[in-house]
Amino acid sequence: MEAPVEGTRIEQAEKEGWSESWSAYATERTWAILDELFAVAKETGKQPVQVALRWLLQRPGVTAPIVGARTMSHLESNLGATGWELTAEQMDRLDKVSATKLPYPYDFIANATRNR
Repeated sequence: MEAPVEGTRIEQAEKEGWSESWSAYATERTWAILDELFAVAKETGKQPVQVALRWLLQRPGVTAPIVGARTMSHLESNLGATGWELTAEQMDRLDKVSATKLPYPYDFIANATRNR
């Protein structure tokens, strides 16, 4: 995909020069995350949005993901994230592909903590 979908908020952001723009998100990292998200969605028979919300619900420290439903069908899709769980292997795959590289000194601290 070379440009944002017409009529979307992200298209407007690109035109207006907002920080949340297409050019900021159209990266190899984004496409890798989406590829894994869609793979897990296919495995589970769920919608990608449901997998994304389920992943958040199963992460430590996340108490209530904020959903951005604008329509009743959006809300119904979002509610499909409840009543089931991702496997540990699926969680690990999504965690790994979406992990962000920590800047110094956080990378140093994380590495020191892991090596104990």
